[in-house]
Amino acid sequence: MNTEKQNKNIYSIRDIAQLSGVSIATLSRYFNGQSVRKANQEKISAVLEKTNYRPNIAARFMKGRSTGLIGLILPEITHPFFATITEGVIEEARKNKQLVLCGSSAGSLEVEKQVIDQFSQSILDGLIYIPIATAENIPAIENFRNLPLVVAGRKGILPGVTHVFHDGEKGGYLSTKYLLQLGRKRIGFIASFWDPPCTNTELFNFMKKPASRTFSSIDRFRGYIKALKEANIPYSPDLVAVTGYTHESGINAATAFINRLTDCNGVIAMTQAVANGCAAHFKSQGYSVPEDISIILFDSHEKRTDYSYTNIELHLFKMGQESVKALNAQIAGEKPQDLCLDVALCIHGSTTLLHK
Repeated sequence: MNTEKQNKNIYSIRDIAQLSGVSIATLSRYFNGQSVRKANQEKISAVLEKTNYRPNIAARFMKGRSTGLIGLILPEITHPFFATITEGVIEEARKNKQLVLCGSSAGSLEVEKQVIDQFSQSILDGLIYIPIATAENIPAIENFRNLPLVVAGRKGILPGVTHVFHDGEKGGYLSTKYLLQLGRKRIGFIASFWDPPCTNTELFNFMKKPASRTFSSIDRFRGYIKALKEANIPYSPDLVAVTGYTHESGINAATAFINRLTDCNGVIAMTQAVANGCAAHFKSQGYSVPEDISIILFDSHEKRTDYSYTNIELHLFKMGQESVKALNAQIAGEKPQDLCLDVALCIHGSTTLLHK
């Protein structure tokens, strides 16, 4: 063994796993006092003795005691949507005297993979994971296979894992149905993605593919389609804009609707930033909100707002709380169970009856 690595502070968990000939997941289970094959126990024990290695947390919480540390991986920690979920996670964890280790993937699949790899070297009791939705498979999290895991904000993407999510289809349905009741039959749908999986003309067919289940925008789009079908209104891809989550994304969507001559008189947006950008561009082109174009968005947690928006209320703080509760239930040995949070339509000043 390399004599230069006799100091326990030089070794990493990855080093110990490689020297022991076991995976990081097996090493984490060993430190957490979970079941590990006897042969692997002996290998790990021998390496630990030779290297004098002990992670600080593991040194305190070996022999089956919990670390009191849970992980949270999310797409963007500063975004109001995810920040509110994070606050709920931290609040509920505090009640249970737990600490939360947060990692942001910055909207990047590659960064997400790096964060997952880094977290696999930590001694966690469990993990709450909000994946970046992409058309690709969700990044493999083999290192956490035997760790209690909750996926938040998505549904049905990892078999055998608890998912905590909102009823997005109901939200899309309620928002579309309300605009129809206001006499607005040319309703634009702005589908937001971190990394768009398709174009506006491809979205309807993409909705039918298994990969679509990773996207909250697609879930809401299903409700939009359902309400149009009930009202016998033909679906038009020209009334769909595929874009991102920013103010500029909203400008681009409004520009697309105008350039396509859609005669749009209602819009459903995924975030307040997108709604602000959309409304601002329509206004710059001589349209009024809500008289000419009424706008509904999903949730309204951002501080800066151009209108008092009619919105689909999402319980983001509660989602964070419930995710921790579900994670702790698994840590206690209970079977994973999905939780679907209800949504409601909150009517404010960005929608009104269409006057012909």
